[in-house]
Amino acid sequence: MYYLGVDTGGTFTDFVALNAESGEITTFKVPSVPEDPARAVLAGVERLRDRHGVDPSDIGRFIFGTTVATNSVLELKGAKTALVATKGTRDVIEIQRLWRSHLFDLYIQKPPPLVPRRWRFEADERIGSQGEVVTPLTDEEADRVARLIVDGDFEAVAICGLFSFLNPTHERKLRDAILAAKSDALVSISSDVSPEFREFERATTTVMNGYVMPRIDQLANRLETLLGEIGCASQLRIIQSNGGLMNVATTRSHPVRTLLSGPAGGVVGAVGVARAAGFDDIIAMDMGGTSLDICLARGGEVTLSTEGQVGAYPVQVPQVNVHTIGAGGGSLARVIRGALKVGPESAGAVPGPVCYGNGGTEPTSTDAAVTLGYIDPDYFVGGEMSLDVAGAKRAVESHVGEPLGMDAAEAALAIVRVQVANMVTGIRAVSVERGWDPRDFALLPFGGAGSLYAGLIAEDLRITDIFVPIQPGVLSALGMLLTDIKYTDVVTRLMDTDTASAEAFDEIYAGLEKNLRAELSGEGMDAGAIRFERTCDMRYRGQAYEINVPLPDAPADKLVGAMADAFHAMHRSMYGQAAEGDPVEFVNYRVTGVGVMKKPDLKPLRGEATGNAEPKGARQAYFPKIGWAETPTYERSTLAPGAKIAGPALVEEAGATVVLFPGHDLTVDGFGNMAIKVPGRSSERNAT
Repeated sequence: MYYLGVDTGGTFTDFVALNAESGEITTFKVPSVPEDPARAVLAGVERLRDRHGVDPSDIGRFIFGTTVATNSVLELKGAKTALVATKGTRDVIEIQRLWRSHLFDLYIQKPPPLVPRRWRFEADERIGSQGEVVTPLTDEEADRVARLIVDGDFEAVAICGLFSFLNPTHERKLRDAILAAKSDALVSISSDVSPEFREFERATTTVMNGYVMPRIDQLANRLETLLGEIGCASQLRIIQSNGGLMNVATTRSHPVRTLLSGPAGGVVGAVGVARAAGFDDIIAMDMGGTSLDICLARGGEVTLSTEGQVGAYPVQVPQVNVHTIGAGGGSLARVIRGALKVGPESAGAVPGPVCYGNGGTEPTSTDAAVTLGYIDPDYFVGGEMSLDVAGAKRAVESHVGEPLGMDAAEAALAIVRVQVANMVTGIRAVSVERGWDPRDFALLPFGGAGSLYAGLIAEDLRITDIFVPIQPGVLSALGMLLTDIKYTDVVTRLMDTDTASAEAFDEIYAGLEKNLRAELSGEGMDAGAIRFERTCDMRYRGQAYEINVPLPDAPADKLVGAMADAFHAMHRSMYGQAAEGDPVEFVNYRVTGVGVMKKPDLKPLRGEATGNAEPKGARQAYFPKIGWAETPTYERSTLAPGAKIAGPALVEEAGATVVLFPGHDLTVDGFGNMAIKVPGRSSERNAT
């Protein structure tokens, strides 16, 4: 039996097929088809059958990651969506928040709401701040709103009533009226999508759910039909933003949970392979063609956030704590007023970097790497795509070298240096700016381009350990095979240290767990495979935002005090100070229900450990300080456990190239991962 993980990106769709019995991994990429992602899936499954002998009927688990929802929001190409709100509140999504991304910009423009004002309707109803009915919703009013929706011919509808997270009856009545008038309507209600306080974030999240629902619904239908036609009996599961899996029915009703589907798989994969190799504290960086996703993980655990955003829009659902910047292999390099700028604009998949030969004219980071000799033009994507080295060199020289008075190599290295500076700034945002010293973490690069620049990033940040995992080019797809089914439920109830009690907490959490247990049981999970994780969003009285704190293990009579102590400690860790004498408020109560699935073991490589590493060849490559050098190249698949390589060197595989810079030393561990030592501060890493 095989487990198959499929990660759809903007340029390539990655496939990882893992033999559940032997642990053997088969990986490859096929070109993505943005207008119909299912076509790339079909091409990959057919290739798996024809080239690797894996029949679709042998696929026991099929897990899919998608960027369809993300791209719909970023490109503002979602569905024609209506918003129904409590009378007097329809403009909440346009008023937004006082907070601004550029505080002193007098001409700043707020992002346009996903629903224009003419598509926002008000219902004459109101729920009060304690969940009481202030203005009843009559049948006539619900029918009036439903007729407006039907007459508007909307593709999706979002309903967000005031204080509906305390009492959802009005939202449900409006939903039922709309479905009675139009049975195939796609309706999202905030009490299901984001049942917690803050009107703007809840409304935007609900609107976003409706905005992407038709495209996700279409994709789910297409995939299910395709898998049935090719004889794949496995149930399709989708990876969601929190790093867990969900079924297709939940994906259709809650597509907003897929907004970070791809990055979530990468984070889970990075944490999983690092933990297996003994690295618990890592800074993972997933570098693709357009962007760089950065995540800091401590203690071998994936950390989640509920305050993320996609583009300029907040999204209030649990998601992996990823920071994204516009630094990818396709980032464009331009000289503007005498200064070199790299990104965030990208050449994308079309036309792509100049070296792709698809009509691109401006140099990119990938063109710089090709010019420096870091990428073998005849072995890109395993030799399936040949690169135009001369074209890349001309573009670098004419667009960057000539304006700055540099030759092609110097200009290419300058592009790399600026790109590295951008990436270092992104890493500092998740480490130094949050109170963590990056030198205490191992740098884990993955994605197609991450390992090209990791050495220079580590030197800049004085990180002494780089960990390049197995299959770095397809780690997001591999990570999908290493996770569990996860669903989260939340409720908002304001209490403080004076009014809270262990009994009140237990009543709330027990109710949430009852709902999640039923949901996971419906997925076929046995009671013994279900576990729950309780957390609470907490703040000091008067604060505007909360910190999510795991519930401590404490006896009932000391639970409230233990929760407050845990909050003080986390506040001090994040902000450098805590106010132990101030009252603490308990705001949102969250439970994550986990259905633990059997996962494949990442098995050590066979063969005797050896210190030998035989290069397959050599080519000229350009490095800082030493310039051009005849550089040995190694095929990664031939490196046995214990193999050691001293830089400068290049280690290649089908999906990625590792650049080992001068003075850096590489050792292959028992799993085939590569551990690189970088000269710098002597630092203990927490490896077993």
